[in-house]
Amino acid sequence: MGQLYHVDLVVEGIPDNQRLGSLANQKRDRRRDGCTAMILVKREKPSTWVVRKFVRDHNHPLVMSPSRKRPTFDEKDKRIQELTAELRINKWLSAAYQEQLLSLMKDVESHSEHLSTKVQAVHRILKEVEAKRKELSNTSRHHK
Repeated sequence: MGQLYHVDLVVEGIPDNQRLGSLANQKRDRRRDGCTAMILVKREKPSTWVVRKFVRDHNHPLVMSPSRKRPTFDEKDKRIQELTAELRINKWLSAAYQEQLLSLMKDVESHSEHLSTKVQAVHRILKEVEAKRKELSNTSRHHK
């Protein structure tokens, strides 16, 4: 494995010539741009590290403002509980909608069967009427 000979720790600002580049760069905190604070450490001997350069002054606050802070575990737990409750409600609603839909489908199927029976009866009656008409037509021809 390779040996580590120096470490450069700098503030993650965006150099002026890279500002218009990626979307990630555009979303970074602009207050850190141009900050010269840094520490450069170099390994002189196998167990000796020496600070070669140190700039203490920052051009921005070192602590994030409360509006930009990350959610705490309590906030995350609260959000998880809210989402879980919302999921339960949606699951219950989904079951109720499914039950209503199945009931509607049964009603449609029952109505379809009823209409099919009626259509078959009308078809049968039409055949009977047509047969009677032919019979009457044939008998009237024979009597002339």
